[in-house]
Amino acid sequence: MLYQLTRPFSYLTIKGMGGKKFYDIVIPFTLMTITVSSILYPEFNIKALIGENSFIAKTISFTSGLPGFFIAALAAIATFKREGIDEPISSNGESPYIFVKGVRDNGNEYMSKEIITRRVFLCMLFSFLTAQSFILIIGCNIYTSIFEVTSHVFTSTISSCIFTFMFYQIVVTTFFGLYYLGDRIHH
Repeated sequence: MLYQLTRPFSYLTIKGMGGKKFYDIVIPFTLMTITVSSILYPEFNIKALIGENSFIAKTISFTSGLPGFFIAALAAIATFKREGIDEPISSNGESPYIFVKGVRDNGNEYMSKEIITRRVFLCMLFSFLTAQSFILIIGCNIYTSIFEVTSHVFTSTISSCIFTFMFYQIVVTTFFGLYYLGDRIHH
């Protein structure tokens, strides 16, 4: 059951796609570092980052509308009729792949290496974006309900870094998906 519930995050496990880790980790981490540093420096004001009317408060209101868009994109991609969308992706002569859990007739589980098609890649990408948006919104609401910003500066700073990283991961991955849908899929 845990495997099924965490499957929307399988996008992060795609192997063999050049530059994907750069999009998934390096760019969001760099943007998070720049954002958090610029808000907290030179005057350490955690309320400007996570308090009322802060960067995160304004960002969460924007982010709360994204899951609907991502679900609509996922539905469109899943039913998209276009020649070549169900062909494997080729990236620098290598085909990206994932490992998928299966169950044999005898009940034994196994992992198989599956080559990714364009449709599968885009469905995984928008499934990840939907799940990440939900977690970001729910996590932020739970955090702000439980903790008071001024009494937990360390926790607030760490939580702000996690939120900001996840937010930029959504932004960068969305742009990557838009690039793929708007340009790459037509070549």
